[in-house]
This record gives sequence, C-alpha cells and structure tokens, in this order.
Amino acid sequence: MPGPYIHISSMRHTAAGLARGFRPKGSERINPEWLGPDPKQLASLMNAHPNFAALGAIGPDLFFFLPDFRDQHGVSISSVLITVLDFLEGLYDAVDPYISKWEHYLGPISEDTGEEISRLTGGLSETVGDITGELSSILITALEDFVTQQADWWSFFSLGLNQGFDEQAYFWSDMLHYRDTGQFARAIWKNADAADSDEARAYALGYITHIGTDVTGHAFVNSISGGPFRLHWQRHHLVENHMDAFWYLRDSAGPRLGDNYPQLTESALYYDIAFQEGGTAPVMRPSYPTGKTMRENWERKRLLDIDSDLADPIPDILLQSMIDVFYQDGKHPRILRDNDGRPSADLIAEAYRLFFRYLKLATVDGFAHEPPEPPDVFPNLDFPTLSDPAGDEAPGGGGDDGGSFWDDLLDFILSVIAVIAYIAEVAAYLATLPWAILADLVTYPLRLGLYYALELPLFHMLQAFRSVLVMTGYMLPMEDEIATTLVHIGLTNPQSFQTLLASIGDIFGGILDQAPESNQTFRDPNYPHAHPGDEFHHPWDYPPPPPELPVELPLTTAGPHPALVSPAVLFAGTGTDPSLRDRFEAAATPHDADVTGLDVQPHNHLGDAVAFSEYLIWLESRSPKQRGGEVPVVEWNLDSDRGYGYHCWDWNRKPDTPATPAQPDPEGFRFNQPCTWPSQSDQSLDPAAPPNWNPNAPLQVHWVAPGGQDPGCIEQGENGRPPVVGIARSPRRRRPRRKRQ
Repeated sequence: MPGPYIHISSMRHTAAGLARGFRPKGSERINPEWLGPDPKQLASLMNAHPNFAALGAIGPDLFFFLPDFRDQHGVSISSVLITVLDFLEGLYDAVDPYISKWEHYLGPISEDTGEEISRLTGGLSETVGDITGELSSILITALEDFVTQQADWWSFFSLGLNQGFDEQAYFWSDMLHYRDTGQFARAIWKNADAADSDEARAYALGYITHIGTDVTGHAFVNSISGGPFRLHWQRHHLVENHMDAFWYLRDSAGPRLGDNYPQLTESALYYDIAFQEGGTAPVMRPSYPTGKTMRENWERKRLLDIDSDLADPIPDILLQSMIDVFYQDGKHPRILRDNDGRPSADLIAEAYRLFFRYLKLATVDGFAHEPPEPPDVFPNLDFPTLSDPAGDEAPGGGGDDGGSFWDDLLDFILSVIAVIAYIAEVAAYLATLPWAILADLVTYPLRLGLYYALELPLFHMLQAFRSVLVMTGYMLPMEDEIATTLVHIGLTNPQSFQTLLASIGDIFGGILDQAPESNQTFRDPNYPHAHPGDEFHHPWDYPPPPPELPVELPLTTAGPHPALVSPAVLFAGTGTDPSLRDRFEAAATPHDADVTGLDVQPHNHLGDAVAFSEYLIWLESRSPKQRGGEVPVVEWNLDSDRGYGYHCWDWNRKPDTPATPAQPDPEGFRFNQPCTWPSQSDQSLDPAAPPNWNPNAPLQVHWVAPGGQDPGCIEQGENGRPPVVGIARSPRRRRPRRKRQ
C-alpha cells in the first residue's frame, strides 16, 4: 500500500532522480556533508538489478501473503489467501481444457485450410463459437462473486492494533508497518552490505522507497478514504486499486507502449519482480501478443505465464533483519508457533510465491472487455493473398552476400511451390464464391438476431458483473472502469456506479437510496471518520459526517493535498521542506505532529513520494556515526495513521493489576488493556458485553520508539477529555443529508 504499481513506479522515478545527483537541503537536524555512498552509485545499483529493486519497493506488503493469519469469529482463515488463489486458479484451470477444445474444433473456421467451412455457413459457426466463449466468461466472473457474499472479508486482515491487542497478536505485515520501520530498513541495508551483495543492496534501496511512498502516498489515500486503513480497510484497498490503474496509464517510466501492455490489468506486472530460474537475472517481457478475441486473450495469458522463486540472499537478509530489530529486547508477533513467532526463510519464500501468483491473476486479463462488433453481411469474402515461405527476401535473392548457390536454388523452388499453392487456393475460392455469397445473405438475419438478442446482452451482463467486483475492491479496474471519485481528493459523488447498480438491480440490499455526500474540500474537518459497519456493502461511498457516523477523536490532518488532485501529485516534483521535515521528525508526541500538520500546505510539506524517497535513501545509506553524533532514525508510521507525519504509535495502557487485569487475545496471549479502547475492540470480545469504545473520549496514544515509555492513563479533564490532546477545529456548518427511505 499504495498499490504495487505505484510503489514500483516510485522506485523507478527515485532511481532516475538519484542518477541526476541528489543533495538534501540542510537543517538543524540534517547535515548534507554526512559521509556515505554517492547517490549516483546507489541509482546504478537499482538500475543494474531492477527486479531486486522492484521487489524491495513492494516492501512489507509482501508479508500480507505470509500465512500467519489468526482465526476470528469462529472462522478459520489461517490460509484464506491461499484458498482464494487456489479457487481462482482452479477456475482458470477448469476452463482451459474447454478453451483448448474450442480452439481445436472451432478455431480453424477463421484460418487457412478450414476457412471454407465458415464461408459456406455464412460465418454462423464462428458466431456461435464467440457466443459460447462469452458464456464461459460470464460463468467464471459469476463464480468469482463468491468473495462478495455479504461478508466483510477484508476485516479478517485488519489490524490487531485496532482491537487493542499488543505486538504478540500482530501479523508480520502489521509489525513491519507499525513498529521500528526506520530501524528495520536500516538493518536491511546493513545486512545487505555485510553480505557484500549488490542484488541485496538494490533490494534494500527499493525497500526504503516503499517507506517514502507509504508516508506520502497514504496521506493521499486517507484523504479520499476518510480515514486510515485501520478504520476503512475495504475502501482503502478499493482506492488503491483505482489509483494504481489510473497512474499506470500516465506513467512515463512504465512498460506501457501504445497497444503493448496497454493497461494495468494487462501489464503482466509480475515480470518486474521475476528471477530467471536458478539465478538472479531479471526476466524480460516478451513482445506483447495483441488481439481481442477470447482465443487471442487466452493465448496471450498462456504466453505470459511464467513462474519464479525468490532469489537468494533476500529470505536470509529479511530474517536476519527481523532478529536484529525485533528479537533483541522488544515485543514481536507470536502467532506463528515455531521459532518464537518469526517466519523461516522458506516461509518468506512461500509468501513471495503467493504474491507472484496474485499478480499473475490480477495483471493478465484473459477476457475481452470491448463490446463485440456486429456481424458483417459478407464476413468471408477476403481475396486470398500470396505468402512467401522464403521470408521477406526476394525469390532467389540469396540472403546476405555470403549466401550459396544451393540457398538461392532452394529459395527459388519454394517460391515456385508457393505460387502453385496460391493458384490452387484462388481456384478453390472462386469455385465456392457463389455459395458463400448466398450463405452470407441467407444467414445474415439470423446472425444479426443472435448478436442483438444474445451476444450483446451477454457482454453487458459480463461488464456489469465485473464492475461490481471492481467497485468492491476485489478486481483491478480496466481503463474504462476507473472511478474519478476514487482517484481525486474531494469528489465523493459515486453517481455513475449508482446508475449501474440501479440498472442491474439493488444486489446489495437497500443502499441505492443513499444520497451521495456533498463534495468534500481541502482538509475534511471531521477527519478521521470512524468505520461504518456496513462499509463493505458500498466501499465506494465516502463515510458520512457526524452525527450519522462518529469521528475518532482527537481530530487530525489527513495530509497536505488540495481538493481535485489526482495520484499524479505523488510524482509532481514537490521537494521536501527542511523546516517541516525537522518538526515532524523531532515531534516527541502525537500532539506535536498534529500541531505541525496544521502548517502543511499543498507545496510545503514532507515532499512527494519521489522526493521523500530520495531523501530517505540518502539518509539511511549514510554511515551511522558521523562527526558530531549519530545519524537520526525516525520510526514513521507507514499508514500515516492517525494523521500526517505520524510516527509508530501504540495505545496508552493500564497496568496489569487485579483492578485492570490483562486480557487474552485470540491466540491466548495476555495484553494490558488500553486506557481508551479503540473502535474495533468490541468485535473481539463478548457480543453481549457493553461497548468498549467511547466515541466522545479522545484516544490516548504515544510514540513507540527505542527507549520510549508508555506514559500510562492521562487523567480526564472536562467532558471526559484529557487536558491537551489533538488539534482544535473551527466549527463548520454541515450540509443536510438525505435520510434513507
């Protein structure tokens, strides 16, 4: 997060920026003269090993595919991602033999020797074959709908943090986003250096760009989502899908070139992180096989189908970095039962394989998305053309100057054979031409009727089914499915999708009568919004304002971006402001970050994704000890949760006493109760118990850093609020919202 494509793109643009030379702006905290590698040399490493740098740019998101999920609500999800991937791949595998038979029996109707069959039936056999293909496409898309069966699947992957648990119940993906993020990136660089591996160094540099892109990019995502991933998990993922698809179409550094790999769903993105079998070299994309028919789509899917294993020494580098950072004196996840909760190198490699499988499913679309063309009156009257089996050279030309007499003679003989075959083909064409014309005329009304009565309606049904999956976050959007409201800040009216739902029926049950919220402006005064319990039914909707939905106190700043900007703002060339950078880095408390957040402006902040990544790479690659002291390390919260520029944080917790005993988490590990329970905590406890979360009480949180301490519970002031928390907002008049019918 943001999506994998924006992360890879940010890495490429960062490498390009470093190659031009980089020197940070100096400040009280940062000395541009600190010793370390030349940024141009670092860029060379990234460009020399692009697959390692691209995988590094995926960063801790790779660990979303680590099978360390805990069970919740009686649902066993220890391998839910594997189950979903196996299910979808099983569908493709089941249909593949059907496609092969279709090609074997019906494919030749439009090719060479079998063309007469199609001509003599007026193209009817080909039309029926195409309709059959559309039917199978719809079948697969409908089966994929199982993931939306009125269950909040994404909540199973939401954070233990928002249920009040401590690090013992974290997934490793949580841990690497929310704890010791700066130290971990620095440890990867250190261990890559110790291994004297340029490939591992490239991976480490890519990983650092993930941090820079997360800190800046999640501020953008959160502004559109209405809150961080912790509170809006499915909407957050939906926004990221559309952002990735949107930026892919506009990225000058991507693989898109005209009709070659034209959009994200046809990008074969997994090639960017692939390794040649048994080695470390990248795998180049083949020349893109074009075509829009079902057969051509499936042929393309097969041609682009590759597998890859995680190259050494990355698993060992990651494992050693985990030990160095999280197993010295700190808390760590314990969901995995072996090795004191840490994954093995083999399990990390398995997470890579699962992620690779996911990208193969998501970024090679096996089905045509364009509306089918109406049938031609005379579909098979193209006059035969002469082909030259000897290639592009003139008959008898002898190839290059070194050609022999026998080569010239062979070319001549082949050319004569080709001419004889062509004369026979023309004769057969002319002999059957009257019958073909008659068949075309007789069958045209039937073909046209099938087109309008069956083929075109089936296509629109397929498009509607797919749109629902796209707008609930389960599939990546194609170019014409990207929702403007999900990639621009402040546009919250999802009217175009509401219209689609109205046309196919209210399949989500009673939500179409919701009035779209009026467009937000720069800095929503109600940020962050709490989680709507039914958001998974309509994640395209911006969360409603209070009192319909509470906000999570204290209020904070989502980010610096103004209304109407798109993901392109993350690549706009906005540099890092050294004064604000110092203030955010040196913020001792969340309140300090909140106050600093009030001063950010659209062109005055931590910088865009590329600029901030360039700065972090320069910083993390400096020698730790410099004249005058050590290079500072900042533990950035990679979700920008709870606000812009936040560090890693945790709940203030009560001591383990008889009055406030430690609670068991789902794994049976005991954790100290938060002083203020988070909003999702009720989902992990007895449903009959009274709610834990008090929406009127500001949450009590503190930074988590080496040597830091939990300040404990703060005495409540007037109205149940701590004396100084969060930021003050001027009251704003709320627009009326239409009630549900």
